[in-house]
Amino acid sequence: MSKVKSIDLDEQNINFEFCSSQQFATVNFDRDEDSDKVLITIIQNGKIKQIDGDNKYNPSKRRSSSCVYLKEESNDSNIVKLCTIQHKGNTLFEIHKVSNEEFIYMFK
Repeated sequence: MSKVKSIDLDEQNINFEFCSSQQFATVNFDRDEDSDKVLITIIQNGKIKQIDGDNKYNPSKRRSSSCVYLKEESNDSNIVKLCTIQHKGNTLFEIHKVSNEEFIYMFK
């Protein structure tokens, strides 16, 4: 495997300590184009959980996506998700803040 490019997250002004964070879950949002429902697959602590949910927390409004959820070691309430999204034939990488409401919906 060879790295294509590194992204300097300090330049992105995200207000998140990436150097002291932990990945705690990987989530796939699997949906048909423009469907209201999405199959959410959560991989956390070596376990897989699937739920049929709404598309509210899927970063792609029309298709599937995958996200890696990260939390700061010093502040468990500060959580972001690093997302891979397909959009009109392009692959996008985005970082989103995770609200407390989203955290409870996905992981509680």
